[in-house]
Amino acid sequence: MGPGFHGRFGGYQHEIYLNGLAGVLPTMPMTFAELEARVQGALAPSVYSYVAGGAGDESTQRANVAAFDRWGLVPRMMVGASRPDLSVDVFGLRLPSPLFMAPIGVIGLCAQDGRGDLATARAAARTGVPMVASTLAVDPLEQVAAEFGDTPGFFQLYIPSDRALAENLVHRAEAAGFRGAVVTLDTWVTGWLPRDLATANFPQLRGHCLAKYTTKALALGATAVGVGRPYAYGLALEGTDGIVHVLRSLLAEADLIMAIDGYPTLADLRADGALRRI
Repeated sequence: MGPGFHGRFGGYQHEIYLNGLAGVLPTMPMTFAELEARVQGALAPSVYSYVAGGAGDESTQRANVAAFDRWGLVPRMMVGASRPDLSVDVFGLRLPSPLFMAPIGVIGLCAQDGRGDLATARAAARTGVPMVASTLAVDPLEQVAAEFGDTPGFFQLYIPSDRALAENLVHRAEAAGFRGAVVTLDTWVTGWLPRDLATANFPQLRGHCLAKYTTKALALGATAVGVGRPYAYGLALEGTDGIVHVLRSLLAEADLIMAIDGYPTLADLRADGALRRI
């Protein structure tokens, strides 16, 4: 983790409880449902629709969530899992956890000051959770990379029809200090997005973007898990601090689930018999 967050991820709950003894209550929601409900009043309807919405009647989004709901961990006792190890090797790097922030093209607009790309990069520096910066960022990629600190960052590339432009973007990202490229392959055309259509809003056309399932996924074989909407919502409510809260909450829950259910390492989560259908 970044400065100040060494040790167990699950320790975040102790910080919250100790603050409560001093009369300091959390200002951020503790569940995704509460986070999503509160952020609707913090974001412009057009931006919220872009982040929250999906294609068609959004049945695929609901099906993806339901698919994870059908799996649960099998509890194991007396296996010495009080301090789980969530570290993972990704792209030749040793990371403290398998969590990363997925690219969101309008993340800049989710911040109250419109500088959400920089706020997200600062959260990466504070938590050790890598950011995958979008091609469709508000802030120049060089400025974003400068905020990463010791946390590695990655650059998400939409491959443009102009191959020279694609090459230029990759070279810029490499020179700025990004540690790798994440190539998006499924967005050659824009899907039918009813929420965006209802507000007649597509941020790219306005020039804005040209400058517990974590554990439920690892046990199924994922090497790393990307988080998207939750950190965008945290950003909308409290900037970098909001993102840090969301990331620490996710990691704390994963840490505690592994400890309670008796899984000391990520390899144990992937062992036969760790999962069962609910």
